[in-house]
Amino acid sequence: VVAWDIWKRLFPARRSRSGWLPNIRMGNNINLFKLCSGLRVLGYLMILLFGAIVALTYYAVVFITWGPLLFFSSPLRIPSFFILLLFHTLLLLLTWSYLMVLLNDPGPVPLNWIHLGSDSDPTSSPSYCSRCQNGKPPRCHHCSICQRCVLKMDHHCIWVVNCVGARNYKYFLLFLVLLIPFLLIPTFLPSYFYLLFISFP
Repeated sequence: VVAWDIWKRLFPARRSRSGWLPNIRMGNNINLFKLCSGLRVLGYLMILLFGAIVALTYYAVVFITWGPLLFFSSPLRIPSFFILLLFHTLLLLLTWSYLMVLLNDPGPVPLNWIHLGSDSDPTSSPSYCSRCQNGKPPRCHHCSICQRCVLKMDHHCIWVVNCVGARNYKYFLLFLVLLIPFLLIPTFLPSYFYLLFISFP
């Protein structure tokens, strides 16, 4: 009985509310999900953090590690050219995929969407969002941060301040796949070429 009372206080029944600001009530009724709207502000800081990480990596790879090797006659001159070419290609593709996830709409639900098998009243359908006052297609979820339903919603990514859904999922996967070699170039290639060309002449 005590655990059930605590559960009801932490997670009260959801009610439709007017306005987009969270309504946080102090006292016995505490709803922690009302604080999710504040994650949007943190997401804009994450965009700046991503830009700072890319700029720092660019400075370390181009100006400190591999760029100066192009101007000296060393056995690393030709490999450094190809590494810089690969790095700039990955950087261009990574930035493009990140911006596509950031700027593309994840997929809105059409207004007055009704399942073909349901009757004319959409509120009687089991797939109905009481917050959006609209029908919900399969795999559609309501995002508590964006305050709307998203088609094929995977999650709300704080790094892009956007939901990952039907229209930007492929760009998100491309971003993750390109991130791995982008991070491996400044980490492992300098030590590999150092061992290959300098330690064993």
